[in-house]
This record gives sequence, C-alpha cells and structure tokens, in this order.
Amino acid sequence: MDRVEYERIVCKYMDMIYRLAISHTKTPADADDIVQQTFVKLLTKKVLFTDEEHIKRWLIRVCINECNSFFSSFWRKNVDSMEAVTSEPEFTMKESSELYEAIKKLPAKCGTVVYLFYYEEYSSKEIAEILHIKEATVRTRLVRARNLLRTQLKEAW
Repeated sequence: MDRVEYERIVCKYMDMIYRLAISHTKTPADADDIVQQTFVKLLTKKVLFTDEEHIKRWLIRVCINECNSFFSSFWRKNVDSMEAVTSEPEFTMKESSELYEAIKKLPAKCGTVVYLFYYEEYSSKEIAEILHIKEATVRTRLVRARNLLRTQLKEAW
C-alpha cells in the first residue's frame, strides 16, 4: 500500500473508527490508542483489499479486536484511568442528543451492534459476519439495547 492510498483510507475512516473505539473504551485517551493501533496494523499488514467495503469491514474488525485486547490487558485490569476516576469523558460528534448519550452508556457488546446497525447502516447479517457471531446473537443484542434505551429514555421521550 502506498502512502497516498494509506492517507486516503485514514482520512476517510478515522472518525468511524474513533466513534467505535470510544463506544467501547468510554475515554478519549484510550480511544485514541485504539485508533492508532488500528491504523498501525493497516500500515504494517499486507492485506489485499478487493473494494472499499472490504477496507471498511477490515478496519471495524481490527478496531474491535484491539478493544477486546485492550480490556483483557494486565494494565487495564489493574490500573484505573485518571479520566475515568475524575470526570466524564468528553465526546464530540454530530449527534449530541440524549439518544446518543444513552447509546454511549450501553454495554460495549450492545453499543457496538447498535452503532453498526444504525450509524453505519449494516444489516444484522453483515454485522454477524464482521463480528464473527451468529445473526441471532446480533438480533438479540439489538433487542436488549433497544429495551435498555427505552428504560433510560422513558422520561425524556
């Protein structure tokens, strides 16, 4: 992959990967680390992409794998982030509504599925392929997420 192509991919998908990472990590600093690791893997791995959709799916999968690795690391299990202890994370995105704030509070598994379904507009079958889980599991997580959102937003809506 040449430099121009790499920069094009980074510019096009950086925001998406950041939103996905912050929905998992809940802190900007940790999300930045995940984004960096994701794009380092893009640079170092010799993957032959067939089309734009293949690139997008590959980046999503790598980002989720990095998030899972992050949460299973010794550091994460034994050290609390100062951001997590002292303040709420700041998140800037077009959707600053109460709905998006509620989505950020969902458990990571549900939040990822909701993000991919509603914001990236993947079908449940495509999400299942990306996350390497069963399609029924995707639908179950969507139902659970909707129920959680319904109870969280009952007063606001």
